[in-house]
Amino acid sequence: MSDMPLVLLILYTVFIGFMTLTPYQLDVSPEGPIGRLLQFFADHQVTSWLTYTLVEKLANVAMFVPFGFLLALHMGRRRWWVGWAAGAAFTCLIEGAQVTLLSPTRYGTISDLITNTLGAGIGAVLALLL
Repeated sequence: MSDMPLVLLILYTVFIGFMTLTPYQLDVSPEGPIGRLLQFFADHQVTSWLTYTLVEKLANVAMFVPFGFLLALHMGRRRWWVGWAAGAAFTCLIEGAQVTLLSPTRYGTISDLITNTLGAGIGAVLALLL
């Protein structure tokens, strides 16, 4: 089996750590690119349903799909579920760190725990199917 999934998993795990464990969230102002995009969506009836809350939840799912996928690929067909379980454990660590160590600037939520775990599960199942 190739080491490429493992190498990509390590790099992607560092990326997730950077995105979730730095003291400040990226681009939370209304003037930032995400804020402007959300305002664009809000200004048009067809896309007005794309709220910040929905986009954040979808982004949380999407961020963990590659994690679950790469870990399941690395673990192999018989242990694909490790991608899902490790995704749940990893997000528990992240949310715990946000609640305790980063609490002045970050906050951990049950919603993030659920959406991140869902993303890892989707990724792991995709790896199993492939």
